[in-house]
Amino acid sequence: MNDLEELGAFRAQVPEPGPERLATGRDRLVREARGRRRVLVAAWRAGLAAGVAAAAAAAVAAVALDGTDSASPPVAARPVSATRILERAAETVAGRPDRRPAPHQWVYTRTYQAGMEGAPSAMRHLESWVRFDGRETARYDAGPGRKPRLVVSRTVRDGDAEERSPAQWYDYLRALPDDPAALLAKIDQRAASYNAENGGRLYTGEDGRDQWVFGRLADFLGQGPSTPDSRRAAVFRALARIPGVQVKEGTRDALGRPGTTVSRTGRDGERLEFVLALGTYDYLGRRIVQAEEQRLPKLPGKRGGPEIIRAGTVMNEQAVEVSAIVDGAGRRP
Repeated sequence: MNDLEELGAFRAQVPEPGPERLATGRDRLVREARGRRRVLVAAWRAGLAAGVAAAAAAAVAAVALDGTDSASPPVAARPVSATRILERAAETVAGRPDRRPAPHQWVYTRTYQAGMEGAPSAMRHLESWVRFDGRETARYDAGPGRKPRLVVSRTVRDGDAEERSPAQWYDYLRALPDDPAALLAKIDQRAASYNAENGGRLYTGEDGRDQWVFGRLADFLGQGPSTPDSRRAAVFRALARIPGVQVKEGTRDALGRPGTTVSRTGRDGERLEFVLALGTYDYLGRRIVQAEEQRLPKLPGKRGGPEIIRAGTVMNEQAVEVSAIVDGAGRRP
């Protein structure tokens, strides 16, 4: 059975949120592409990846550490069976025990962020701390000529269900079904209600819904210590049931680390990818790629023809350098 036959044998009941509100995210990307500004994906949830990219990021304070650049490696063209590789990933992580961090412990995350190719850099390496119970966040504040100073802040939430603390994300994900079909059905319910709440702007049509759930599952994998290992297996198996999912081996993430890329391209020509580490299938990061050439409308008063985003352009990407539990704000693993 070839890859197309394997994919065709499955039918996903479908979805939940993609690269963080995929539809609105796409609008933002197009607007920023016009101005050639860097598109930044939030750290921590994106996930990590997103990351990726996401909800816990609202609770995370981040600080730019340096301006080091890193070339965006191309995705290697060595497709393999999505169902076979994702099942292997599920079997690899299924036996790992769940370990829920203590409420007073902190989630430390260091990420690499990059925006659209050719645009000026805004931020590169970010690090952040958030207490597992979500009550506090921390960051290093380094002003001109000043020694970096750790700033710890109380967290204020606006009540949005998606603005969860790391502990709330852990409990939410831990309660999801083990069965991949049941998992997709549950996310599908959330997708429909969330899309309705947003006036149908998150996605349109069945393909848009599939793209949204693909991104949502990638977000789940990118939650770092807030994703119970027992749920990663169900997520991998659920991903294999979504039509159009592709897997390529011999790829690299935004930092050049070798891995396996899982991707899906929507009908709008936007490809969402996330990278898994070799052997462990840990989440390394994500990128959004313009898979098809896109012509942007000419801006009033601007000389020349319409701006063109070439096929293969990396719109933004993120790599999770470190994501771990530490015993206090400002500490590193």
